Amino acid sequence: MGWISKDLGQFLLGRDPAVHPRTRLGRALPTIGVIAGFLLGIAAFQYYLGNATRGGQVWYVFCSVLIGLSIALIPSRPLLAWRLAFVTAILTGLRIHLHQGTPWEFQPVQMLSYPVILFVVAVRHRRGVVIWSGASALLLILTYVEPKNIGGLLLALLAVLAVGDQIRRRREVQRALAEEEERTELAQARQAVVEQRNRIAREMHDVVAHHMSLIAVRAETAVYRIEGVPPAVAEELQAIAGTSREALTEMRRLLGVLRDDSVALTEPQPTLDELAGLVREAREAGVPVEFAPLPGVEVPPGVGLAAFRIVQEALSNARRHAAGSPVTIRLSRDDSDLTVFVRNGLPGAGPPPDGKGHGLLGMRERAAAVGGTLTAGPVGDGGYEVVATLPLNGDA
Repeated sequence: MGWISKDLGQFLLGRDPAVHPRTRLGRALPTIGVIAGFLLGIAAFQYYLGNATRGGQVWYVFCSVLIGLSIALIPSRPLLAWRLAFVTAILTGLRIHLHQGTPWEFQPVQMLSYPVILFVVAVRHRRGVVIWSGASALLLILTYVEPKNIGGLLLALLAVLAVGDQIRRRREVQRALAEEEERTELAQARQAVVEQRNRIAREMHDVVAHHMSLIAVRAETAVYRIEGVPPAVAEELQAIAGTSREALTEMRRLLGVLRDDSVALTEPQPTLDELAGLVREAREAGVPVEFAPLPGVEVPPGVGLAAFRIVQEALSNARRHAAGSPVTIRLSRDDSDLTVFVRNGLPGAGPPPDGKGHGLLGMRERAAAVGGTLTAGPVGDGGYEVVATLPLNGDA
């Protein structure tokens, strides 16, 4: 029975839930309510003056103010509005008598506002509170309405509350689905990050393993290639070779943890020099690409791999989201950084917004893997631009 007292307490003393309107009309509703309350309050007072036989103007003014206030509060505080309307109905029945033969003791403004208030309460509050609101309305009907009219008003009351309750439940379901969709998208984004980092690690393994193998081979063969190597130096070189091979073994074990059995890395990882081939394939596929290579530029293998994959993904996005638009690829470097610039034209071009597509996420992860940064977004002419800054010293 605790829920009964809890809902009764909410009905009698509880506050209405906060509303955060998203549309212009929603934001304007409180103002509209105040204006409607003011005008209908005046209309209620005029009706009392013309149709009431007792109570006096003090009661007419007081009840009219309560009627107008309850209407003004409908958009923002519907439960409080119903409390005021209920009190006004009791006072109207006790202190004011309408001389024309209406089947109830309420004037038209009240009769029109009551179902509206109850409907908004049903939309905004949980079912227990709505039941208590309906019970209070039923009390008014049984007290002040002629018996022959009770059945019709009761059916109308149930219809108003049922429709409002169903709208509330539908909104709750939609809200729950939206929240679940957000959680799913967040989980998918995190999974995509993990998969992308694993893929980068597997590719970087080949680059690092190549250098470690060179260290081991050169350390082992130094005593044969260089004459007069002291025994202590030769022993140190053999220790370096052994440590290098141990590092290679540990790297293979690490790769085994990261390996996706569905993906086999059987080809050498691409380098910056292979961008020309990537551009040639894009042109053969019908993409107009402007590309200025940097011949003879030496960059660390990891940086070259990251630059290649970023350009590859940017070209793929341009074909997918801006088919037929021209693409410009520029590379530049200074003493500390390699800069990769990719831009495609066509209004409305560009990959999906952040969080919707995984290509942009992958490019950012590749730039971060070598200590760099990547920015991407639409440009003024409607195209899309990707700029990656990749440090060459590996200390960023």
